[in-house]
Amino acid sequence: MGITKLALKRPVTTVLVVICLIVFGLSSVLSSKLELFPEMNYPILTISTIYQGASPEDVNDLIGKPIENEVGTLSGIKNIQSTSKENVSIIMLQYEYGTNMDKAYSDLKKKMDNIKLPDDVKTPTIMELDISAMPVMSLAVNDTTQENLYNYVKADIVPEFEKISSIASIDTNGGREGYIKIRLNPEKLNQYHLNMNAIVQSIKSADFTYPAGTTGVGNRKLAVSTAVEVNSAEQLKKIPVVAGNGKTIYLEDIAEIGDTVKDQDAIGRYNGKDTVTLSVNKQQKSSAVEVSKQVKKTIDTLKAEHKNLDIVVIDDTSNQIQASLNSVLETMILAVIISMIIIFLFFGDIKASLIVGSSIPVSILVALILMSVMGFSMNLITMSAIVLGVGMMVDDSIVVLESCFRIHKDDDYEYSAVEGTKLVLQSILGGTITKCVVFIPLVFLAGMTGQIFKPLGYTIVFCMMASLISAMTIVPLCYFKYRPVEKHNSPLGGIVKALQNGYRKLIGKLLDRKAMVLIVAVLLLVGSFMLAGKLKFELMPETDQGTISITTKVKPGLKIEEVDKVLKQIETIVSDEKDLKSYTLTYGGNAVSMDSSSNATLTAYLKSDRELSTREVMNKWKKVMGQLPDCNVTLTSTSSMQSSGSKNDFEVILKGAKLDRLKATADQMVTELTTRPELIKVHSDLENAAPVVKIKVDPIKAAAEGIAPVTVGGMFNSMLSGVEATTFDKEGQEISVKVEYPEDAYDTLDKVEGIMVPNATGGSVAITDIASIGYEDSPSTITRKNKQYQVTVTGSFTDKVKTEKDKQRVTKEIDDQVVKKYLSDTITRGQNSEAESMSEEFGGLFLAIATAIFLVFVVLAAQFESPIFSLMVMATIPFSFIGAFGLMLITNVSISMTSLLGFLVLIGTVLNSGILYVDCANQYNETMDTRSAVIEAGFTRLRPILMTALIAILSLIPLARGGENGEMMQGLALVNIGGLASSTLLSLLVLPVLYSILRRKKKDKNVTV
Repeated sequence: MGITKLALKRPVTTVLVVICLIVFGLSSVLSSKLELFPEMNYPILTISTIYQGASPEDVNDLIGKPIENEVGTLSGIKNIQSTSKENVSIIMLQYEYGTNMDKAYSDLKKKMDNIKLPDDVKTPTIMELDISAMPVMSLAVNDTTQENLYNYVKADIVPEFEKISSIASIDTNGGREGYIKIRLNPEKLNQYHLNMNAIVQSIKSADFTYPAGTTGVGNRKLAVSTAVEVNSAEQLKKIPVVAGNGKTIYLEDIAEIGDTVKDQDAIGRYNGKDTVTLSVNKQQKSSAVEVSKQVKKTIDTLKAEHKNLDIVVIDDTSNQIQASLNSVLETMILAVIISMIIIFLFFGDIKASLIVGSSIPVSILVALILMSVMGFSMNLITMSAIVLGVGMMVDDSIVVLESCFRIHKDDDYEYSAVEGTKLVLQSILGGTITKCVVFIPLVFLAGMTGQIFKPLGYTIVFCMMASLISAMTIVPLCYFKYRPVEKHNSPLGGIVKALQNGYRKLIGKLLDRKAMVLIVAVLLLVGSFMLAGKLKFELMPETDQGTISITTKVKPGLKIEEVDKVLKQIETIVSDEKDLKSYTLTYGGNAVSMDSSSNATLTAYLKSDRELSTREVMNKWKKVMGQLPDCNVTLTSTSSMQSSGSKNDFEVILKGAKLDRLKATADQMVTELTTRPELIKVHSDLENAAPVVKIKVDPIKAAAEGIAPVTVGGMFNSMLSGVEATTFDKEGQEISVKVEYPEDAYDTLDKVEGIMVPNATGGSVAITDIASIGYEDSPSTITRKNKQYQVTVTGSFTDKVKTEKDKQRVTKEIDDQVVKKYLSDTITRGQNSEAESMSEEFGGLFLAIATAIFLVFVVLAAQFESPIFSLMVMATIPFSFIGAFGLMLITNVSISMTSLLGFLVLIGTVLNSGILYVDCANQYNETMDTRSAVIEAGFTRLRPILMTALIAILSLIPLARGGENGEMMQGLALVNIGGLASSTLLSLLVLPVLYSILRRKKKDKNVTV
């Protein structure tokens, strides 16, 4: 009680402390980083390796397996997944949470240095997965006056954005890169006894810079370098080449040299028009809002310098962040207003409302200061935590003020302030500690749950501790200084009085029917768990951000002109949508990607004032796009936390050690599933792609000719793909110089079979004499997880499957009738990554909830010095499940990470009424018989219990409405609203019965009430 007396004796000091909190609190707000979600670090490293010209099987055998075997021995690795595609291998290493990733990166780098890969494989790139590295802005760039838009953007536009220190990288899509093409004349090469390799070496020799050392000039020492520079196509033409007969000729004598653009292998469009798009990725420590401001400033500068330049901001995540935080801020203000109104309705005095309301801004300011100290950003999670805290912040203040009113007498406000606080000190202290301890498990929670919701736990604890101190200092001080008067004719005074009288009579009757009360309570609890069985499960709630990603998988090997026809059909469907704001389309052009190279991605951005929800638009498009031929379309509703949505209606993952056997099993399953009327477009990701022309060199025949088999592969790669000989700077742009054969030189298999290979004697031999050439089937992608091959079989449901129940029934039938018969000891079923994550994260949250319940028991048992009273108060926890599950079912909210977190928060909030009731009953039981004590305790505590419950419930209603990205925290709010409503009602009715049963028998005292 010393702190309360100190506040009353030193009012100026107390006010100055509050002023300091205001100053430092506002300073913390202005300096905080604004983000949509807390910063997250996933313990994942990726190894990307490019092997130009290699088939998926070659990539798997020559790169994937060797790397897997070598890095598999590293400590801390949880999963290894490799994806082998044409030209590229991507290996993802998932570590255990808590692993030191700097050390993990260093250890992996050492392992990679020891791996022997083919000579023509590019050096593997190791990267750490950064969820915040997702593009924060997307831009469309165009300039009709530029001859080559791609080169112009890369040379003049991208560097200007890269100057911004908060930007990590700029990704470019669309356009065609310009380069200088040296097209060799095969007849001339034969005439002068030259080959491509000799030409490449001549070009490299003609463009070099080589340090020679130093020399003295007068009294100075100067560096000497030797150089020959080539900076134009005209200079390239005059490069000397020594022919096979010793004669020197010029490069223009055997080749055509000129500017050109690369063959179109990619498509990039914005709203149907060809364009170059830029994706802006921020530094991990930077704010998306700040990056957006700097990028927009740079755009204005560029437009002023380049009059014909047009840059359109396609997507800007800072708009979502600001809209979401503004929405939560409005929710917070509404919660504060609602709290103040309820206090006024109960007390009938505006002073009382302001006194209790003063604890809210003080608690929020303390929380903001401590958030800044902890390094937390202002995001959807931490701001929602403050909204949750608003309902709890006033609990202690209401209880203190109500106690001061109750014992007030003889106009002695100082006595009332001190004694009123003292009377309920144990209750508010126990309630606050109980609310705080439930968040201790969150601090130790690993995984995505811990990273996302740890700031929420800290923020609520900060609010609770601040509100406790405020209730012990500011509330008594304001009560003493402003002298509020409790009005018995308050707006709700009569209703509360009637409720108290009715409650006293009702409890008297219920105490005579204890068995019935307990049976009804148990039946309601059992019924609530039956309701829970009907709820759906999802990892994270789907947020309606108005962004739809459409992935179109076309037949591998299809010419780009044919792909364009398919994509234009998709674009037509999308552009006809009246709720569409804009869209971007990308296809190909990026070798290192987790998606297959035969996939196109269309990202559609919907209007903010759309008539249909994102889900409704997505389902509408899916129905139409599912009928398109020659492609398989997948739609997902994207958010900053995840991509969720339709994806695949049906999915089965099979695992096995033998690729051939796994592929055969998957093919058989696809064949059988195709015959079922419920499914269409059934495919496996091991289905044969476009046939591969395989040149199998016979080592013995090659050795007889003095030819190394590996040189044959290198020669074919050069002849069919060309070789980059050098690069030079042209007007600030780096231009590639590439040596190639004419397009029609080897455009058929007959011409390839006619290639002559130089032998050791200086002659040549036909490729068909030392190798066999034929077609082979090859999957477009080979996936391995933990050294086992993995295949995914997918399909879409037909119109016969309409409801969610139909989907569940059909999926179970297919599993029982088809899938299970293909499983064996060698072919097993796997889980997708989302199912694995859900299992892990839910398991962690259930453990946290169990730990929180145990800690609550310990705190309450210590407070009451009795485990019986502790269990009695904890009876309010199962009562809360009744309302929580019921409201979730009514509002169609799934069980997710946020709703499970809501149950964790609920454990702390629902105990308040139980603590107040049992503490009061114990006090009365010292002077009354047990029956009278339980009745009078309920009568006395009914008003503060109703006030705190109503404030907590009504202040959460704005958050439960959703709003901008509000779906994220909607489940948490609904769980607490339903849980608080049911637990408050049932605890008031059931706790008196439990108390009278569990209370130790005492000799009734003859005391008149």
